[in-house]
Amino acid sequence: MITQNTTYNVAFSDFKSIPQIDLREDEYYLFQYSADGNIGQDILKYYLEFLPQKFKEEVLKYRRWDDRYNCLFGKLMVYMGSYLFGYNAFMFEKILKDNYGKPYMVDSNFNFNISHSGNTVVCVFSKQEIGVDIEEINDIEFDLFKDVFTHDELEDIENQGLDTFYKYWTKKESVIKAVGKGMSIPLREIEIRQESTRYEDDTWYTKSFKMDNKYCSITSKNKLKKVQEMRVVF
Repeated sequence: MITQNTTYNVAFSDFKSIPQIDLREDEYYLFQYSADGNIGQDILKYYLEFLPQKFKEEVLKYRRWDDRYNCLFGKLMVYMGSYLFGYNAFMFEKILKDNYGKPYMVDSNFNFNISHSGNTVVCVFSKQEIGVDIEEINDIEFDLFKDVFTHDELEDIENQGLDTFYKYWTKKESVIKAVGKGMSIPLREIEIRQESTRYEDDTWYTKSFKMDNKYCSITSKNKLKKVQEMRVVF
């Protein structure tokens, strides 16, 4: 039985043996996969066979191998989550994109969002409007982002350092993805607060945390009190 606030390992090969989950209004589930070392082309070929042709082409358009795998495994996480949250009529063809490019699933009882960076891909599920962003932490010149952050945000980043930069950056990106309007939203118009963010007249609630050498932020329209982490094994 799945209980709250515990990390579970879930293998793609037998996830349908897990009892289906009653997704509640005040919680979200975070699926995570991190690749260890190089993954051979035979593995890519094997998992591609789970996708219809349209989605295979979306995966193969990426030139970098890690982007290909992350795109592929992100789609398979949506497949896993759909089943676990009771969407028995799942078909990949029901995953569509709105006018801003945000993916959604027709006739489902949940929202989802995917992000990937480096060797890690994450997919978050919730009944609320939800967005997630993960970024690998690398050295960066803060001055290049003066048009992204407010004066107070830049001052805080300069005082606190690299982790604060990525915390703010992923918060803003996750808000954009939750709102669903893509890069049409100027990042500087998203105001970062301690546990929430503001865009126009709306308040969004954000959680941020480090995952190894990456920073991840999850944003929802309403405050989500419970989180369940699922580490996926491919």
